[in-house]
Amino acid sequence: MAHRAGYGSRVRVRLLDLVACPRCGSGPFALTATQEEGPEIVEGRLVCPGCGATFPIHGGIPRLLPSPAAVSDDAQRTVDRFGKQWNDFDFIGPHYEKQFLGWISPNTSESFRDQIVLEGGCGKGRHSALMARWGAKDVLAIDLGSAVEAAYRNTRSHPNVHVIQADLFHLPVKEKSVDTAFSVGVLHHTPDPRGAFDQLVSRVRPGGRAIAWVYGAENNEWITRYVDPIRQRVTSHLPHRALRSLATLPAMAVYAASRGIYAPLQKGPLGVVGKRLFYQAYMTHLAAFPFPEVHSIVHDHLTPALAEYIKRGDFEAWFADLENATIGWHNENSWRGTGYVKKP
Repeated sequence: MAHRAGYGSRVRVRLLDLVACPRCGSGPFALTATQEEGPEIVEGRLVCPGCGATFPIHGGIPRLLPSPAAVSDDAQRTVDRFGKQWNDFDFIGPHYEKQFLGWISPNTSESFRDQIVLEGGCGKGRHSALMARWGAKDVLAIDLGSAVEAAYRNTRSHPNVHVIQADLFHLPVKEKSVDTAFSVGVLHHTPDPRGAFDQLVSRVRPGGRAIAWVYGAENNEWITRYVDPIRQRVTSHLPHRALRSLATLPAMAVYAASRGIYAPLQKGPLGVVGKRLFYQAYMTHLAAFPFPEVHSIVHDHLTPALAEYIKRGDFEAWFADLENATIGWHNENSWRGTGYVKKP
């Protein structure tokens, strides 16, 4: 549908060609709009032709959620906490493009032009907005929690982004219907990272791509040994505002060290010393970010109920059934991968 000035990332009728019931898989939905703005639906409901389940459209976002019993307590607590984080740290910065391209390499901004793209866990919508700018035909930006409100705000100017509240394990997207499915920084915060990845792959057409970036187990032993127990027992239970304040001090230390020590020691004759510093690649990478972003990153590591650090061998196994898979080491503390769904 044509985009009109003043209209944003609300529900468009063409979305019905791509979505399916998260409970029984049927489609297309019957649509009833109770509030429209031009060609876009702001309020209404979707009714499944198979099981009869009804799903609301509220605030321009279809809420295609599974039954509450289908989501574990820890998973719900994780998305609720991230929802509060992304609605608070909802800024979009120019540094996100370079950061995102690092996570999805060897893919480039040209890799998504004219494609239907599915993002599993869109957070505040920063990556979906980039995909839209890069010329994707449609971007299905999915998140389970209230982060969809931030994603909606941050993608309102992009008529090719469709924000949907949904669960990765009950995706309301037709199988083999998208050209690319990707997830950055989300799969390791689910109860079953491999299972969530497989769900994304099942929605990709033959010849299409699956892309993922996850925390690595390698080189992060200091986090799993010392930081993770604190996250599990203390910080993941703190109220959001209290944790935001608490995260300020370590964020200031990381910000000061990355800019005052790591970045200067990468240049000239001191480069030999800089290369030997603890966590050198990642800390140098952080030196390019403004303080609010560093604060958000520190908060991000402390807030979730669920966090898993993935070994390279396990991550490679995710891509075993895909073709031309490329697995890469990113900043010496995380894994990125791209693979293609086999054609018949």
